[in-house]
Amino acid sequence: MHKLGILTASLAAMLGLGGLTTEGQAQTPAPTMKKITFLTNYVYNGRHAPFFVGRDKGFYKEAGFDIDIAPATGSGFVIAAVDGGKADYGMAEVGPVVQAVAKGARLKAFMVYTDVTTSGLASLTPFKTPESIIGKRIAASQTDSARVVLPIIFDEKKLDASKLDWQAADPGVYFSLLLSNRTDLFTASSDGDMPALTKVATAQGKTVEFSSFVDWGYDVFGYVLVAGTPTLETNLDEAKRFAAATRKAVEYAIKNPEETAEIMVKANPAMNRDTVLTQWTGAIKSIQTPYTAEHGYGTADDKRIQRTIDLVKKALKLDATLKPDDLFAIKGN
Repeated sequence: MHKLGILTASLAAMLGLGGLTTEGQAQTPAPTMKKITFLTNYVYNGRHAPFFVGRDKGFYKEAGFDIDIAPATGSGFVIAAVDGGKADYGMAEVGPVVQAVAKGARLKAFMVYTDVTTSGLASLTPFKTPESIIGKRIAASQTDSARVVLPIIFDEKKLDASKLDWQAADPGVYFSLLLSNRTDLFTASSDGDMPALTKVATAQGKTVEFSSFVDWGYDVFGYVLVAGTPTLETNLDEAKRFAAATRKAVEYAIKNPEETAEIMVKANPAMNRDTVLTQWTGAIKSIQTPYTAEHGYGTADDKRIQRTIDLVKKALKLDATLKPDDLFAIKGN
């Protein structure tokens, strides 16, 4: 935990119910704060800004949470941490979640965060089709969701995923690997990575390209919020409260994008306000889709969940029998 988080928690304890007089105890008590750890799927970018908005505006506090937000290195990292009890909640791409649940991981999704994925591949030359990346070097961390998503796409296109040339790399060196021609592509997101990469590449006189997984036919949910199955089985109301607070934060962030960028930079001074704003406005497009307009933000229906399950199972040759209820603990608002 950061020192600031410890100080905040200590101060809250000093000012909490323990010091109330008899007169104060007669009043309606404030909800007991539960300290939780939430993991973003990646190093911070504008897509994660609503969680900081929720903390800054008190939406999580109103729901009974003292939230500590921490970055991760990919969906696989988040899944392992939540499954292992190292984090209370997290966000991950739905494909790796299906894979993990099929292999016995004790976690489920309880809210759809982005309706479609913003993931894809960044490069210095255009790659228009999945076929065009065969034999090309692709930098990705070992826990990056692309290592699950690309085999699914290849399977749908009847291509051999064993021909993908993965290069294990830390996300912190993706930009330098690409711009120094030490890799051909790296796993990236249109909302998170591309604005910053474009800025750096332009300064070097280079042009960057983005190949979207959605454009290659990956039509499933994007990022989902996940929690451990034991938590969901014993205290489903807690997850509902967390989802409601997140939904409130997302709605506020969509209505107030500039303030959202300022809140994100206030919490993370090394970030650039304009880049965060560009990233968040890009992420909004993955949230406001025809599906969410029809079904409501954050929801999932059985038909689309089952399609997601079937795609992942077929591509990764998983034997487990999974139903929508095995993947989602909560499907509606």
